[in-house]
Amino acid sequence: MADNADRGASSVHVLGTGKAVDRAAAKDAKIERLNALHEGNMKAIETRYGGRIADAKEHYDTINGKWDAIQAEVDRQPRYARSIFYWPFMVALMLFEIPVNRLSFELFFRESPTVSLGVAFLVGVILVTLAHRLGLVLCRFGYHVKKSGWTGQLVQVVLITAIILALIYGVSVLRQGYLDFETQPQASFADMLAGTGAAQMAGEMFKAGLGISGWIFFAINVGIVAVGLTAAYFSHDPHPDFQAADIALKKAEKKLALVKGQRADAESVEQRRHANQINRASA
Repeated sequence: MADNADRGASSVHVLGTGKAVDRAAAKDAKIERLNALHEGNMKAIETRYGGRIADAKEHYDTINGKWDAIQAEVDRQPRYARSIFYWPFMVALMLFEIPVNRLSFELFFRESPTVSLGVAFLVGVILVTLAHRLGLVLCRFGYHVKKSGWTGQLVQVVLITAIILALIYGVSVLRQGYLDFETQPQASFADMLAGTGAAQMAGEMFKAGLGISGWIFFAINVGIVAVGLTAAYFSHDPHPDFQAADIALKKAEKKLALVKGQRADAESVEQRRHANQINRASA
C-alpha cells in the first residue's frame, strides 16, 4: 500500500510539473508573438514617417546650403524685422493718413464723405507703399550697385522720390484750398463749381501754390512717409535673398522637427503599449 501511495504522489508531481512547463511554454510563445507584433508596429511607424523625414531633411539641407552660401558672401547674420511687426505698423501708417488727408478731398466730395475717406485711404496706401519701396531700394542700394551698377538704382530712387513729393504737394494744395474756402465762404461751393468747374478750380489752386499752412501739411505728410521709409530700411536685410532664405530655413527646420516629433510620439505610444502587454503576459 505504501508503494501505491508513493507512485500516486509521484504521478501527481509529474503531472503538476508538466502543467507548469506547458504554462511557461505558452507564456513564452505569447511573449514572442507580442514581440513580433511590436517589431512589426515599429517598422510600420518607420515606414510611415521615414519617407517624410527624408524629404523634409533633403529640403532643409537644400535651403541650408543656400543660406550658408549667402552667409559666406556677406560674412554676417541676417538682419530684418519679423513680418508680424512690420506690416501691421505699415498698415497703421496707411490708416493714419486718413484723418490727415481727408480734408484735402472734402471740398470736392462734400456731399459724399465716405468717398473722401476712401480717397484719403487710397492716397495713404499709395504713399506708404512708395515709402516701403523706396526704403527697400535704399536698404539694398549698395548690393545692387556692386552687382549691376548705380544707374538703375539711382533712377529708381529719383523716380520714386519725385512721385512721392508730387503726390504730397498735390494733396497739400487741395487741403489748403479747402481751408481757404472754409475761412472765406462768401460764395457757396455749388456756385463756385457752376462758375468755374471742378477742373478749373483745381487748376487755380495749383497755380496759387502753397502758403504757410500748406507747407506745414506738406511737412507732416513727408514726416509720415519718412517714418515708413525708415521702417522699411531697417526692417529688411541688405542682401535681397538673405531674408527669404533665413525665413525658409526656419520653416524647413520647424517642419523637420515636427515630423521627427510625430515619429517620436508614435514610437513612445507603441513602446508603452508593448510594455503594458509584456507586463501582463509575464505576470
